[in-house]
Amino acid sequence: MRVSSADRKEQVIAATVELMRREGVQYVTMRAIAKEANAPLAAAHYCFNDKSELMDAAAEAWLKNLNRFSRDVPIHLGLRKTVEQVAEGYWRSLEEEPASLLAEIELILWATRNAATSPLAAKIYPAYEVELGRKFSSALQSNGDQCLVSVTTLVRSFLMIFDGAALQYITDPKATDHRAHFFMLLDALLTKAGV
Repeated sequence: MRVSSADRKEQVIAATVELMRREGVQYVTMRAIAKEANAPLAAAHYCFNDKSELMDAAAEAWLKNLNRFSRDVPIHLGLRKTVEQVAEGYWRSLEEEPASLLAEIELILWATRNAATSPLAAKIYPAYEVELGRKFSSALQSNGDQCLVSVTTLVRSFLMIFDGAALQYITDPKATDHRAHFFMLLDALLTKAGV
């Protein structure tokens, strides 16, 4: 059965994301992706010129799923509750799928290292900032809350705290209560922001 080029492209992207989650970014090669997608190597090369183009497409697919952490969070409860519930979703995802976050971190590092040939590094954090910025802005407006920092600053600070806590959790999940430390720092941020 012949697979359309659009379907084949989607298969190759899905296989790339799965291979990154399971094995890590360093194992992403055109040959490994073709095998994962159960596709001929020539088909993978037909869809994507090289690994860099394929990684960009996989990251775009990953970024489209960004709202999975925040889409069901109600904004009518105000900014603090919204931020805390988004944080709960992020942390739950980390505990349930640490390999996904590890692959995402590897992808960010790969993109940063290859920034001269790939625009991906410049897209990842801004995509998070847009998604979370929308959610936090809506919560701020819907409840008439005040915030002493800009929403962009709040989002960036939130991501800095989460990234640091997540890295520590990934390296040694049982060492200390990473979750409690994450929420303690998040509370300090929200308090400093007057939320």
